Amino acid sequence: MNPYALVALVVLAIAATAQYYLGTKKNRVLTSRMSGALEELLKPGNTNYVNIGGTIGYNFAYSLSGEWTKAKGTMTLNARHSLLYLPFSLLLGVRDRFYVNIFTKRKLRGEAHLVEAKYLKRANIDGVDSMDRLDAEAGGKRFAMLWRGADLSGELRAVLDSLAEPERLRHFCAYPETKTFFVHLRPKEGNIKADMSAILKLMPKFFEGKEG
Repeated sequence: MNPYALVALVVLAIAATAQYYLGTKKNRVLTSRMSGALEELLKPGNTNYVNIGGTIGYNFAYSLSGEWTKAKGTMTLNARHSLLYLPFSLLLGVRDRFYVNIFTKRKLRGEAHLVEAKYLKRANIDGVDSMDRLDAEAGGKRFAMLWRGADLSGELRAVLDSLAEPERLRHFCAYPETKTFFVHLRPKEGNIKADMSAILKLMPKFFEGKEG
């Protein structure tokens, strides 16, 4: 074998090993940061985490108390451990993602969505064309505010204005049929605490009897 080719293979092997180690460590730090923040905010009675593909992420489920009954969701991370795949995934726009559904005992005043405008078609909202809508801008991005059943435009605007990094929000939803709130974030360095804290404080505004 050509000695230069051999050296290149050795260097590639070392780089791939280093990338695997460092990427795995970084993803573990990020998932720990997200799960720790969410547990601190929701204070679950019980938690369950199911690993997805090694360092790619976790599905999780919490049992809650008070006005909240349970939470379940997913955190998925970029393949930082893969030297060959990582550049392609970044070019394709793959980023860290955080999803959570939070269930409540309370009835909700109506259905409401706060969605990044360019993501609206992929949000799969039933009957979106029949919903009331206002558009807004925050964090350099355009958002659609949609509602039906009650005028929740003020509550949606309050959620948007409360976010520390509104550009990290892709979709917030209050869904009365299942008494569920849904949040989809694209965290930076695993930081979800500030935005989730702000959203959680405003979620009761969507309960029946909590107008304004």
